[in-house]
Amino acid sequence: MRSRLLLCGVTAGLGLLTKATPLLADQFHYNNVLVGTRAMGMGGAFVGIADDASGIYYNPGGLAFALSNDIQGSANAFYGKNTVYKKALGATDFTEESSGSLTPFFGGLQKLDRYVEGLVAAFGVYYTDGDLKDQDTPIDRFQIGTTVIDRYHRTSNARASTYFAGAGVGYRVLNNLGIGLGVSYFNADELVQEFQYAKQSLRIKLSDGSTVDGWSILSSNIRQHLAVYGMQPTLGVQVALPSGFTAGLTVKKIFVASQSLETASDISKTLVSDTQNSAATTSGPATTVLSPIQNTVTKQVTKSTNPVGDLPLEARVGLAWFASSSFVWSLDLSYTDGVTDADVKTDPNSVRAAYAKEAVINLATGAEWYITPTFPVRFGLFTNNDARPDVKKGTADAASGQTCSQSLDYYKKYCAQPDHIDYYGGSLFIAWVQPNSQIAAGITLQSGNGKAQKLGDDAVQEVKSNQYSFAFSATHNM
Repeated sequence: MRSRLLLCGVTAGLGLLTKATPLLADQFHYNNVLVGTRAMGMGGAFVGIADDASGIYYNPGGLAFALSNDIQGSANAFYGKNTVYKKALGATDFTEESSGSLTPFFGGLQKLDRYVEGLVAAFGVYYTDGDLKDQDTPIDRFQIGTTVIDRYHRTSNARASTYFAGAGVGYRVLNNLGIGLGVSYFNADELVQEFQYAKQSLRIKLSDGSTVDGWSILSSNIRQHLAVYGMQPTLGVQVALPSGFTAGLTVKKIFVASQSLETASDISKTLVSDTQNSAATTSGPATTVLSPIQNTVTKQVTKSTNPVGDLPLEARVGLAWFASSSFVWSLDLSYTDGVTDADVKTDPNSVRAAYAKEAVINLATGAEWYITPTFPVRFGLFTNNDARPDVKKGTADAASGQTCSQSLDYYKKYCAQPDHIDYYGGSLFIAWVQPNSQIAAGITLQSGNGKAQKLGDDAVQEVKSNQYSFAFSATHNM
């Protein structure tokens, strides 16, 4: 979920707009979590190899070339994310942080040559995204334009995950050609609870025409739950080429079977005079003090049974070069198509519009180098581009009515646009290999820059984001 706070100077004092935009954890970046023991260390460039249990994710066709049965598991001991919105609150940066742990992959592979020559089966459970946030951010006295905010406080608690559980088979049609099919159950689940509070000093006009010192206090409380279930078939082909090269192709798509989004929100605005505010803070329970001059509460509960709509198709091609018994290099290119249905085109501010995606291309390259027969090093580089559109900068003109509050067309084009952050990442892992087992440990880092409109108006902020994960994995050959 993305929540937006609009703090703007108006004649009445302080304006608050809370706009909830749901996410499947982060479904707009497709390489947040790298899957598989070897692939994780090689930047996710594994479509041209895919000869272990993680082939059900990367390329079921590669399963056909597995050398032995195996069972493997990998766990992120810890992951974290830090996103800084530059000067989002006047001259003050706004920071969001999240962290947690998850299991990127657990699975196994079994050769079935005793039944059908060249047949291999595999299973796996894997996460492609996850988020755990417990944030408490108070900020005292800052200025946006001519408006001075005395106090802003935001708390956010969120848990989100996207995981798959499935199985696949690979079959070696020829000595140099393998084909494969995988089918996985898909589940994305997110629960977010968020509270925001803003307070501003101002002069309050009474009914008799006199004015007193007071405060405008605005707050919002939002609870949002998103659940999506479906199935993902995966088709894969792998072919061995001359001179130690292999090539692979994978096509996959999630078919949604069930989806729902429930949102409950309370937004309140209170005007309090100086005398009343002093009594409220010094005289005990609020029930013993004078009533506020004005208190407005807006409550809303909504439920959508089709918030996400369709999910995109993904195609990956990969090339690997087995240069020697101690060195392998791989390169992957992935294409994920865009998703924008008719509802989004007719109403850009609909719930479904929050899930519209543009087509994205990502690259990954990696290598595995056995420094000694026992200690291989794996390293990789990859991109993690944003499927959301670039943030467009508008030029407000109050005289002609071209502002966020005056023109709906201007608002749709230039206001409250979603963030757009493109990441570049790298991974480095070292393993210890024995005849029937191996363990590996390492780190994956991602860094991104982009644009955002954190305030919900047409002001554009620079965004800097960093992600990291420390991982451990183990594989046993049988």
